[in-house]
Amino acid sequence: MHILKGGLAVALLLALTACASPQEEAARMAAQQQADEAECEKLGFTPGSEAFSNCMLKLKEIRAQEENTRALRRANAPSPWWGPYPGYRPYRYW
Repeated sequence: MHILKGGLAVALLLALTACASPQEEAARMAAQQQADEAECEKLGFTPGSEAFSNCMLKLKEIRAQEENTRALRRANAPSPWWGPYPGYRPYRYW
């Protein structure tokens, strides 16, 4: 019983720390924007130019593709705790 309560407490704590407030999310996005601007400037693009805007857009596209790849890997990864897993054959009733 104590193990169950401890496990639930840890799960709740992890769930709460994974949540971000709108202010934290806005701060994270602003920091990412500044990092992208610095990267494009470092690559030699002039702020305000069309090439600079294209650089910013390309960095956002790359980040979105990386997130999509991570999400697909998480979705396709077999769970270590329950099936289906490689070699799993569901019982067929027919």
